[in-house]
Amino acid sequence: MNDLRISYIDQLKGIAILLVVLGHVIGYNNCEDSFLWRFIYSFHMPLFMFISGYVAQMIFRIERFGWNETISFLIKKLRTLLLPMVTWGVVIPFFFLRTMIDQSFIDCVLNFVKTWGGGLWFFATLFILSILFFVYRWVDKQINAKSIFVDLVILLFLFILVILLYMLLYKDAIYSEGIRSVFNYFMFYFLGSIVCKQTNLRSLILNNKKFFTFSFVMFFLLIPSFVYDMSSMFNQLMKIVLSLFAIFSLFFIVHHISWNRQVDNMFQYFGRESLSIYVTHNGPFAFLLVITDYITLSSVDNIPCFLFLFIFSLFISYASIWIKNIVSISPILELFLYGKSYKRKSI
Repeated sequence: MNDLRISYIDQLKGIAILLVVLGHVIGYNNCEDSFLWRFIYSFHMPLFMFISGYVAQMIFRIERFGWNETISFLIKKLRTLLLPMVTWGVVIPFFFLRTMIDQSFIDCVLNFVKTWGGGLWFFATLFILSILFFVYRWVDKQINAKSIFVDLVILLFLFILVILLYMLLYKDAIYSEGIRSVFNYFMFYFLGSIVCKQTNLRSLILNNKKFFTFSFVMFFLLIPSFVYDMSSMFNQLMKIVLSLFAIFSLFFIVHHISWNRQVDNMFQYFGRESLSIYVTHNGPFAFLLVITDYITLSSVDNIPCFLFLFIFSLFISYASIWIKNIVSISPILELFLYGKSYKRKSI
């Protein structure tokens, strides 16, 4: 069962990261008005956050919450999330690509923090959510919660804390963008955690055909009316609903349907390397995603154009992994660029 769980989670992560790459390719080539772009952006990052919370619950093994365990947890999250983010987002552009020569290093860092990492925002948001998850598990341990109601009460207090922080900060405050991001994805991350923890909920999503049919049909009934305009409260609510229907549908599909061994293996491979793909393709080399200087894209909603962009996204994903594998020859580079623990490699 554990192997199966890991397998379908990797496939889901693989699908999610490929959608991220495809969405970025479409966006960088100014095709945001296409149906395909709206389809992807209706759920792809909530899916990633849901999976992250699900996996966090699955692999969390800390029984004692002493200082050593807390510090060890923080160091691991700093290493695996923030270190690669800062290396790709600040160090490489400032010192090596020299794309920020009109700024001092301090100004560069402050601007990076103020924009919450720009295109690498996912790492910072996931870091904060991971800290909140640690607090949630600590409180859960202290009161020895057994019911979902107690879990929801704990999470409600944490969510209120996030809301208060967001309301107290000025909109142009240096952390306001990050708090807004945490606010937006809190529900999806912790819903993933709760679903993993609660057997009945997990069984409903993974095995209930009626629930899957309802979610699948509702998603495709609602998606044509979705407009990616987050200044509208209605569109924000629509995105939440669409994301939930898409997440529930994809979990069921991946759990029950095997497409093809090669296809399944490809998505699992992408899933295992999802953070490497994300940070590599979306760092200072994101300009490589721009192809309209060489190819005219009439509409990404027609089949030939979609197939071309899909194949191009596959290439970008594999290229990101190849770059990571080459870099990983050096343990120091692997540490700073991908957050892997430093180990001397024997030749």
